[in-house]
Amino acid sequence: MINELLDNNIIFPKLYINIGKLLFEINICLFAIGVFVGLCHFYLNGLLKNKKMSESEFKEMLSRYNNGESSDAERRLIDEWLDSPNPGTGIPFVNEEERVRIKNNLRESIYNKAGIRIKRRKYIFSPALKIAASVILIAALGFGGFKYYEYSEIKKYSVIETCTQEQIKKVILSDGSIIWLKPGSRLKHPIRFKRSGERTVDLRGEALFEIEKDPARPFKVHSGELTATVLGTSFNIKATEENIEVVVLTGKVSVTSASNTTGLVLLPEEKAVYIASSKELAKEITPEIEPVQKEIIKGTEYDMKFSDTSMDEIIRRIEGKFDVDIKLNDPGLSGCVVTADFTGQSLVKTLDIISKVLSIDYKIDNKKITIKARDNK
Repeated sequence: MINELLDNNIIFPKLYINIGKLLFEINICLFAIGVFVGLCHFYLNGLLKNKKMSESEFKEMLSRYNNGESSDAERRLIDEWLDSPNPGTGIPFVNEEERVRIKNNLRESIYNKAGIRIKRRKYIFSPALKIAASVILIAALGFGGFKYYEYSEIKKYSVIETCTQEQIKKVILSDGSIIWLKPGSRLKHPIRFKRSGERTVDLRGEALFEIEKDPARPFKVHSGELTATVLGTSFNIKATEENIEVVVLTGKVSVTSASNTTGLVLLPEEKAVYIASSKELAKEITPEIEPVQKEIIKGTEYDMKFSDTSMDEIIRRIEGKFDVDIKLNDPGLSGCVVTADFTGQSLVKTLDIISKVLSIDYKIDNKKITIKARDNK
């Protein structure tokens, strides 16, 4: 029977000798011998148990095993034979992975030579499921890309330091807020604020803030252990090693510290002082707030109060504060005289007020603004 198996080439795989893979082929050969001996043992076992086992019965048993239809006894015999073809021979392998790979190759070779097709599990997805998966994938990639872009933009900081000389540096943020940085101070802010959530900057030193109103995005200033939170207002923060002062010009400011998270709320013309040594935060009563305010706004374009002022002068002041270029299409508008207070107002709000007072129309194109008389026809 053994000769019949060899003559029919049922088990033995063909060995192709290659000098570069000689050791590997020797292992294959030794393992194949073990498989051959094991198969003979298995086949003779079948003859002894069943008295007679034909080649077709042997193929049927392997087929049942492949299809998961074999009995427990058949499956146990075949598994033991495949997993331990000849334990006593001590066939060497480089590692377990090599042993499993060789075993699987021989298992497939045996099935092929026995004329049995190995069934591969196929996963069939419905068109609806494929579309849903594609939509989810595209949405996930889009959302991830947007969040990465937003995160990278927020993480890009522009650090601005003033000169040591007596001069003030003006910074216009991406939301339109204006900060006048006093000498020797340092401001850290993102190039672009995110579309939702808080607008946050970090200050060392002193600065005057005129914050663009946006209730959905509170504005926070971190200065040492102090944090000032506003929605839209103007205030001044002055931080030294000894204390931090906050003075509110317009609007409302919430001030907290690391040791006082409840904090306090400041209204216009009110002042708060944080003492670093005692970590105490309290309002300070100032009999004369006007001199303090004048000192705060000195050297800035914050004051935009006009009384019987020509339109030419008002335009010059607006250009200087907001870093824009304004063109009057109607020369007659230059001689107009205006009395108004634009202090603390944004560029758009300022132009809206002038538009109503003088019946004019304006157009903003990036940093260029065109003003013309309104056509009432």
